[in-house]
Amino acid sequence: MDELQTSRTGWRRLTPRAGVRVQLVAAALLWLVGTGILLIRGVFYTIAPDEYERFGYGIVLIALVAVAIGLVKARLILIRYARKAVRRIHTRGHACFFGFFAPSSWLFIIVMMGGGMLLRRTPLVDSWGGRTFLGILYVAVGTALAIADVIFWRAALGPIPAVEGNEPPLD
Repeated sequence: MDELQTSRTGWRRLTPRAGVRVQLVAAALLWLVGTGILLIRGVFYTIAPDEYERFGYGIVLIALVAVAIGLVKARLILIRYARKAVRRIHTRGHACFFGFFAPSSWLFIIVMMGGGMLLRRTPLVDSWGGRTFLGILYVAVGTALAIADVIFWRAALGPIPAVEGNEPPLD
């Protein structure tokens, strides 16, 4: 065994390890999947036949409002968070694959997914304008994720800066 393998003790020996680029691509893909799910759900909720009958071509205005909310959310929150996550990955270097997000971020992702699932199962969905509300929410969050995901893709496809002490061994 090489030095890296023998220096890892306990549970850390069992964690899959990956380089910076792999972690960045994984983070970018995770955000892309979340973006796709939210945007597809949001569009389908917004253009549901009942909603279209209710709002007509006002659906376009509703969609523009959702995108505008997403732009604001991306600008105020998610771009900053994406940059922080990219810095974390660069700083960690060759490390645990699933550590590309902090544990608190994984918890936040789980809470948001659970909240979305619960929201879809509430009576709100069947109330007047409920599907439109969910559509606006999903399109707004999906738009924000898509904009901030650009940060991950630029970092993943661009040059990786060397961080002292974090390079993997050359076998």
